[in-house]
Amino acid sequence: MALRDALRRRWVQAGAVLAGWVLIAVLLGGRQTLELSTATDSTFTGWMRELAASIRGNRTESPLFVYVFNPIRGAIEGFIEVIMRVISMPGPGDVIPLLGWFGTLALVGFIVYATSTLRTALFSMAMLVLCGMLGMWVVTMDTLAMTIGAVLLSLAIALPLGVWAGLNARVMAFLRPGLDLAQVLPTLVYLAPLALVFLIGIASATIATMIYSIPICIRITAHAIRSLKEGPIEAAEAAGSTRWQVLTKVQLPMAKSTIILAVNQTTLAALSFVVIAALIGAPGLGKPVVEALTIRDVGDGVVAGLAVVFLAIMLDRATAAAVGRDQAARPQGRALLHRRIGLAVGAALTVVAIALSRQVLWFAVFPASLDVGERVGSAADAAQEWIVANFDLLTVTGSEQFTIWVLNPLQDLLAGSPWWATLAAITLLALILAGRTVGILVLVLLLLVLGTGLWNDTMLTLTMTLIATGFVVVIGIVIGVWAGRSAGAERALRPFLDAGQTMPAFVYLVPVLALFGPTRFAAIVLGVVYAAPVVIRIVADGIRKVPSESVEAAVAAGSTTLQIIAKVQLPMARRAILLGVNQGLIFVLAVVVIGGFVGAGGLGYLVIVGQSKPDLVGKGLAAGIAIVLLGVILDRIAQGGPRDAPQARR
Repeated sequence: MALRDALRRRWVQAGAVLAGWVLIAVLLGGRQTLELSTATDSTFTGWMRELAASIRGNRTESPLFVYVFNPIRGAIEGFIEVIMRVISMPGPGDVIPLLGWFGTLALVGFIVYATSTLRTALFSMAMLVLCGMLGMWVVTMDTLAMTIGAVLLSLAIALPLGVWAGLNARVMAFLRPGLDLAQVLPTLVYLAPLALVFLIGIASATIATMIYSIPICIRITAHAIRSLKEGPIEAAEAAGSTRWQVLTKVQLPMAKSTIILAVNQTTLAALSFVVIAALIGAPGLGKPVVEALTIRDVGDGVVAGLAVVFLAIMLDRATAAAVGRDQAARPQGRALLHRRIGLAVGAALTVVAIALSRQVLWFAVFPASLDVGERVGSAADAAQEWIVANFDLLTVTGSEQFTIWVLNPLQDLLAGSPWWATLAAITLLALILAGRTVGILVLVLLLLVLGTGLWNDTMLTLTMTLIATGFVVVIGIVIGVWAGRSAGAERALRPFLDAGQTMPAFVYLVPVLALFGPTRFAAIVLGVVYAAPVVIRIVADGIRKVPSESVEAAVAAGSTTLQIIAKVQLPMARRAILLGVNQGLIFVLAVVVIGGFVGAGGLGYLVIVGQSKPDLVGKGLAAGIAIVLLGVILDRIAQGGPRDAPQARR
């Protein structure tokens, strides 16, 4: 009876599957792995290559391109170029944009001051000046113009849809699958098909940025509308207000702060993607980052990366301060008078600055005398050489030992086993851990991965994703519990967590490449650094929401701190921890794919080379599809539960 009960336990069943899988890997390892060389096409990748060639050949003749795609591309490029001509790109017959650097700086400062506070305005201007001092003024303005354009277009679509979804549950139910898929999709997946349809350049980069940003805005806006208190709405309806009046006079004003937060998150998402979109010809800060990564120039990469960080911090603080100002009490009396005088003075100074930027060279072009970019780059190179020379145990020896003892064995199991054994084992594990429905879905998705012909590359990517996620979960739980239990720890960690979530993933590539070289270990470190802040925040929030009565009861019963954490807080925060695992998986996968830039191989490498080599475009497109399938598999397993599993019904 005891043996039968033990065999019904999910973890015992999972252990049996793993043991059988390891045994097959030992006996048959290296056979039927379906490994393909980069230059070899499978049936599916060959078909994708021919499809891509057909699309390129019919771009000027197909009615779909002539009347739909090409006009969309032209309209978006025109819209973005209008913004760029104001702050970054000289017009015809001119040597500077409409606004010189000083005029742009003053205008940004005034806009931030008008929407938040003077302190935030001065801080934002300081961040832009630092970008200029790094020698990155022009490319920073290119990125800012692209971000502003993408945000405006995203908001024009997302805000109405978000309000509609918040008012109508059916609309939200209809949109949710698309929003979920957009969250699961790693950013690199968008690039190849969009570049194929809209060509490399501003339009495809902007559309890719919008696809990434719009779901975030829709979700937050819909949440803002759904979470409003019913009292004021019912009072307005009782007074005879129409639905439109209730929306415009009651619901939108009440949801204003959260909608501004949606703008904040949309802006940061857009900036993050605009940097990555340099891979498909987007101008701006992403271009020097990509160039530095390509030639492994740490100094130039650090300079460009710092400019991205400064711009991201500026946009985050400026939009976040607008939320805080909206929530604060409105100034009255003398405070209101001072505010109005300040705005009038700021407007006058902005006009003067714009005039100077059009008339005086020093105010038109960022002064070369202030440029410290080369010195910062040289210092970064020297620091990298010193760290590698003095911390060889961590940077070289450590990565080599980790690769030998952890990474290679798991890769041998996932990618080195016969494909049928790996497929069966993953399906059975999904069935045991997440239930019958998820198990069947995972089987179907794995068969689709098999059909792409990129099974081995998918398993390489899965190996790095699982290892990085393991580290992220451990770090997230340990530090998240600490932050959740201690307000001081939460305050100390907040700047690092804010920076971690603000900086685009691309920026992390530079220091990781500098320290660990182009290796699979570097891709794993990249995933851990990028995903850990998200998991820490989710776990900490779950720990804080554990009822204080439960903790006090455990203390009164004489429980130690460790017992309180293990037997009260962690079990009661289980949902938050599972959500953290799910989000950690998704974030890790997104960044491990980008790790193709640091020699990680796998699907990310195929996506990247597919964009630069026409004969490999089929493999790049197929790799994007395989990434989507892998992301859905991991997401479903992480979200699933044993509710429909046979053993869960006992």
